[in-house]
This record gives sequence, C-alpha cells and structure tokens, in this order.
Amino acid sequence: MFEPRTLLVALIVAAVLGAIATAYFGTIRRRQDEAETGIRALAAMRWREFSHFVLDAMRHRGYDILTADDEAERGQQTEFLLGRNGERAMLSCKHGSAYRLTKQSVAELVAAMKFQGASSGLLVTPGTIDPDARKAAAAAKIELIDGRALWPEISPLLPQSLNDDVRRDAGHRAHRQLTIGWTGAIVAGVAVGLLVGGMSSAPEPEEKVDTSVLFAKKPAKPAPVVAAPAAPASIKAPVGISAPTKEIVALTPEDEELQRANAVRLISTLPGIERAVWSTKSTLLVHVDESSTERFDEICSVLTQYANLRTARVHLQPPENSQQMVRFKQCQNY
Repeated sequence: MFEPRTLLVALIVAAVLGAIATAYFGTIRRRQDEAETGIRALAAMRWREFSHFVLDAMRHRGYDILTADDEAERGQQTEFLLGRNGERAMLSCKHGSAYRLTKQSVAELVAAMKFQGASSGLLVTPGTIDPDARKAAAAAKIELIDGRALWPEISPLLPQSLNDDVRRDAGHRAHRQLTIGWTGAIVAGVAVGLLVGGMSSAPEPEEKVDTSVLFAKKPAKPAPVVAAPAAPASIKAPVGISAPTKEIVALTPEDEELQRANAVRLISTLPGIERAVWSTKSTLLVHVDESSTERFDEICSVLTQYANLRTARVHLQPPENSQQMVRFKQCQNY
C-alpha cells in the first residue's frame, strides 16, 4: 500500500502530466487533426467545386472576380483575374493534396501576371510549399497559400454537415490520444511516487549501543511469529458468451481500416459506380455514372454490415458536367 507521501507525489505528477496532455491533445493537436482531415476533404473534391470555394474565399477578402464564370470549367491549371482597390491580381489554384508549389510554379504565375497586367498574385493549393518557392514569391509580390493556411478560410464556406464530419473525426482521434496521454501520466506518477517513497524509507545509520546495559539485563523472549493469513486464490470469472449479432464489430483501429477498404471494394463493384473513396472517416464519397440516380440502398446494404460504418454519410457525386444533383444520405442514425 502507498504511504501518504508516496501517494501525494504520484497524484501531483499524474495531474501535471495529464494537464499537459489535455492542453496539447485537446487543443493544439486537435486543431491540427481538424486541418489535416479538412485538407483531405478538399483534395477529394472535384476541380470545379474546389475552385468555387477558393473564389468564395477571395470574395470574402474583398476581391472582385474579373474572369468569366465559364473559365472555371477548364483544367486544374486555371488562372483567375481578380480586382481590388483598382489593382489587378492573378489567382492560380493547384488542386490535389500531393501538389507541391515550387519556384517553377511561381515563375509561371509571374509570366501570367505580366500578360494580364496584374501587380500581385496568389498561389493556392491543398498541398505543400517548397521552401525555395517562398523567397521567389516574396520578391514577386505573390502570396503562397498551402492546405493549412487555406482550410481556416474555406471551412466557414463549406456545408455544415461536412464541417461536422471533420470535427467529429478529429474529436474521436483526440479522445484516443487523451486516453493514451492520461494512461502514461498515471504510470509516470506511480513510478515517480515509488522512487520517492523508496528514497525516503532508506535505513538510517545504526546508533552505538551501550553493551554494559545489554549484558546486565536478561534477554527478552522473542515474540511469537504469527503467520500472515494466506491471500485467497483468485477466482476466474466465467467466460461470458456475447449475444449473436448480424453486424461485424471492429475491435481495433486496424480492423476498422480493413473494413473500410473492404466496403469500398464491394461498393466499387456495384452497377453504375465508377469509384468510391472515404473523404473523411464518416463520409463516403461515391462517384456514379450518368445512368445512376439512386444507389443509396445498395451502398447502405454494404455499410450496415459493419457496426462502425453503419452511421456513415454517403455522398453521391454525379459525373462532371452532369445535370444530376449531388445527393447526401446517412445510412442509419445513431
């Protein structure tokens, strides 16, 4: 059993380390996880949708869009002419989370700025920025915006349901990280407490004894040794039998990832389905062909086989230039 001093030290150490873990995983790391999940969601969009949200973000900055709307229908290298306070600026969007802005990207935008008579520029991508590109961009009055800087601007413009999915995924990850952090804090607190307790209970130096007094007295009879009662043997609880269920439950994160991959594989084989991808852990983006208007029943029949995926939100994405509308549906409620 812990001594009072040992227990106090263990509690203090565990509380301090646990508070640090809560501050980091609950705020700093959670915001980073939300940004990373949001960037993946942006990268999973089609080019037209991505450029639409980027242009909305520029309007909130006070820019007017001088390029015609039909320019957004071109490829991923589309450039837009903006205006603000009587000055022109060129916007270039590079789609894809794997894209990396380089000095060459800056040079291409500089050439477009000269052609359009723009005095400044903006290079936007959900990807990353090469360090060499920043110096070249600063000299040319070009602002570089990567995924981490772009997400806070676009997030308020996205559908509320997509933002909820991003926050929910980041919250689940933060909960797991906090559990690990507090477990480590408790273990560290116990270890430090035992160390301090061991140091405080070290034997003190023996005092010199007057041997003349010892020989003058009769030796006392040793006290009878009373054997400590034996600890009762541990009794194993009977093994319970779980009730049968039709849903497949993922016991570990690895199992859940395998189930997600298997669900995507099965859904991709359905008629009218071009491909499927998880844009977030709770949103399945399914690209359908022109002949497919309703595929929710077949898709949900696959997802509801898994306990961890049955509440997933299905996003039906029609082909580009299609007259069909984007559709959303949640297979089952919580």
